[in-house]
Amino acid sequence: LRNTIWKQNIGPEYLDLAFKYAHEADPNAVLFYNDFNLAINPVKRNAVLRFFQKLKANGVPIHGIGLQMHISIGFPENNEINRALKETSDMGFLVHLSELDVTLNPLSKSMPTPTTDDLKRQADKYSVVFNYFNKLPEHLKFGITIWGVDDGTSWIPSYFNRDDYPLLFDKNFEPKPAFCRLISTL
Repeated sequence: LRNTIWKQNIGPEYLDLAFKYAHEADPNAVLFYNDFNLAINPVKRNAVLRFFQKLKANGVPIHGIGLQMHISIGFPENNEINRALKETSDMGFLVHLSELDVTLNPLSKSMPTPTTDDLKRQADKYSVVFNYFNKLPEHLKFGITIWGVDDGTSWIPSYFNRDDYPLLFDKNFEPKPAFCRLISTL
């Protein structure tokens, strides 16, 4: 655990307490731990899953793991995404793919408009993610959240100061090939 204000003042059990207090406040709430890079960093993912499996075994009310999915058309490898979802569900946690977007320009090249090939690769990547999610046991699928609606309001171009087109709709709210592929596969 990082040396945060919570750990400094409450101790390492601050996460246990946060989940217990949230459960006491609303016993019907479905409680998640949500974090970044769990789908692309197996070392971090394994540490997180072991940590929360131990808490769960000790009676801490943790129901699911949110895997923030800021990915690109080329990274992570598809099998790594599948492994992350499978490892999470195999431990009995609900799986939430949170903050899903698929960047076209992770290397910050000049890209005034996406190419047809880039848009196809993006549609393929979204499709892979959805298909792996759909293969999970039904009772462990919580949901998928797309991190935005259109490319014009995506957080990525301004945060990274680059051209990018990570979402299902272009800046004019026109559906992109990724949207059309998802509709046809759902």
